[in-house]
Amino acid sequence: MIHNQNTITPAEYSLTLSDGSSWQLSGAKDQIQWVDRLATIMELKASRLNGSPKLIFSSKATVGDIGSKENSYVAANLSLWGEDIGWAVDDPACLRIWCAENIPDVICEISRHDEVEEIQFLSMWYTLLPIYQRSICLGGLPFHAGLVELDGRGVLLAASGDQGKSTSCRRLPEHWRALCDDEALVVADSQKKYRAHPFPTWSEYLCKRSQKTWNVQCSVPLSAIFFLEQSGTDTIEPLGEGHAAVLITESASQIYEKFWRRSNQKDQREFREELFSNACRMAKKIPCYRLYVSLHGRFWEKMEQVLE
Repeated sequence: MIHNQNTITPAEYSLTLSDGSSWQLSGAKDQIQWVDRLATIMELKASRLNGSPKLIFSSKATVGDIGSKENSYVAANLSLWGEDIGWAVDDPACLRIWCAENIPDVICEISRHDEVEEIQFLSMWYTLLPIYQRSICLGGLPFHAGLVELDGRGVLLAASGDQGKSTSCRRLPEHWRALCDDEALVVADSQKKYRAHPFPTWSEYLCKRSQKTWNVQCSVPLSAIFFLEQSGTDTIEPLGEGHAAVLITESASQIYEKFWRRSNQKDQREFREELFSNACRMAKKIPCYRLYVSLHGRFWEKMEQVLE
């Protein structure tokens, strides 16, 4: 863990999820405003050091060699962890992620072109990778889905980009509450029950539609998953565990495609196997349905029938 207070700004933010995982988000001196903005979007509260693993943000080095102290935050601070612990680097386009097997901290080096707003928000999106990875190790999965709530029960509306997740969330009547409409993280709590967290819809910022924020630490117990498909009538059909596991894996993979584009085939295969294993366990516990949604119907009534 990091104890050198001179390298980290006093402004830090905490993130705690229902699976018991927690993070301390810290910015190096050149990324204070960047971290403040990320914390605002995810509705995180300022917090002093609390012993949680750190996500440390700094400007991306111009040289990938961590032996160059002039160009790498990692190299300049190696003495905090040890020089021979075996750093691994993931370089998904707009930032560089450093991690090591024997330490919990993760360093995210952000592109020096981050003053461009679109790149800034893409970088924020990509920084979710370590958070998702740790939750996956604990049995969770990210979903390409909207998260909605009815009487304290969470429901996922899962679909690919053109199948109407956002529209369906907007069409729900007032007794439903939409928590997010594009990306959610499902985790297993201490009782091995699944809870769902809303995560940002980054296209709201990339397309400059709104300045909306999401309380990512809020969670609801997950009661059902509905896989949306456009149709002329509103109908619903239950899915068997095998079919549900495949669709759950596909939804998680849609989130992860942006992360593993530069990964080698072996890493991708191993990670897909882990996603599928978690999906199989989830499909055994969470009822899953195919929901056919018409343009003007009352599809939510079909959802309410099965939730009852």
